[in-house]
Amino acid sequence: MINGIPLKVKKECCRLREEGRNSKQIYDEYYVKQVESPCSYNSFRRRLFDWSKITFPDETTLECGTYEGFTAHNATVQVSKTGEIVQAWIKQSVNDFDLDDLVKTLKEATEHYDYIPQNDSSADRMLEIPLFDMHWGISFFEDYEPVLNEVLRIITSQHWDRIVIPFGQDFLHNDSIVNATTTKGTSIDKVNMIRAVKEGRKFITAIIDTALANANEVKVLYSPGNHDRSVTWMFMQVLLERYGPDVVDDAMEYRKVFTYGKNSIMVTHGDSKRATANNLSHIFAVTYPEEFAQAITREVHAGHLHHEEEGDVFGVMIRRLSSRAAVDDWSNREDYIGTHRRFMVFEWDRDSLRSIHYV
Repeated sequence: MINGIPLKVKKECCRLREEGRNSKQIYDEYYVKQVESPCSYNSFRRRLFDWSKITFPDETTLECGTYEGFTAHNATVQVSKTGEIVQAWIKQSVNDFDLDDLVKTLKEATEHYDYIPQNDSSADRMLEIPLFDMHWGISFFEDYEPVLNEVLRIITSQHWDRIVIPFGQDFLHNDSIVNATTTKGTSIDKVNMIRAVKEGRKFITAIIDTALANANEVKVLYSPGNHDRSVTWMFMQVLLERYGPDVVDDAMEYRKVFTYGKNSIMVTHGDSKRATANNLSHIFAVTYPEEFAQAITREVHAGHLHHEEEGDVFGVMIRRLSSRAAVDDWSNREDYIGTHRRFMVFEWDRDSLRSIHYV
């Protein structure tokens, strides 16, 4: 037994994961039946994520589990006082990925989407869908499918005058297909970026396609993050090819603004040292003075912290938006694990914010 959970249980959970079972199935159908006092599902999901990267000993061999698309090439082993191997950390490198498969995925995504503009003069609401910090690669389609279903339900609940989708802000976990690094080169969790791109494309195109069928106008705004600035901008080129410049704004700008009636909303990732609530209010006024001056309702929507904060700074509502992304190794190690895991979708009329949908 290691850390209070039988070794065979951990190994079986990892085996079921490799067979394609999702974490909820493993928890409900196996784990809770094997452990005397099972932890919560959210705690189990984090543990399973950790176990999948640990090599547990058996009587004669050191077994090695790797992420899909990676090969183990070295290990750090923890040994007990009695000489027993307790656990091992496997160093993994990405396999040579299938370039043809990636090209096929991108070609499918760039097929031009023909749509008929849906104009309804009675529509008087704007929907803002800022799904910041999704971190595809440590989170998967099975995690976000409930989010997708709820967002599509909101989109199809009425005909919208306008739908704005700020896109980016750490949409992907890594800024490289091969290396496990952020935009600045910081080493982070290795993820299968081919899978991340495929599943992320499936998710976001479903939202945009549905939005185009249920709104007079749709705008997708690229908003850079700190994990994936380059790769997600290239991902934007796929969306630009599919939907065209009337829908997709791919400009590499750290702050963007959009307006609706008397509302003005600035989006930014908020990862700079100066991105405090007080400073963001001033940055808004300086960067977009016309939009700032003409608005009655002013808001700044930022991500990066993965938890919800809000504050009224002299008439400007500064919001840090929460995220449903999985907890990676660094966040787990630094105890960033206690946030409400959810996304926020905003509904506006021409005068003010009407409601926030948590998805």
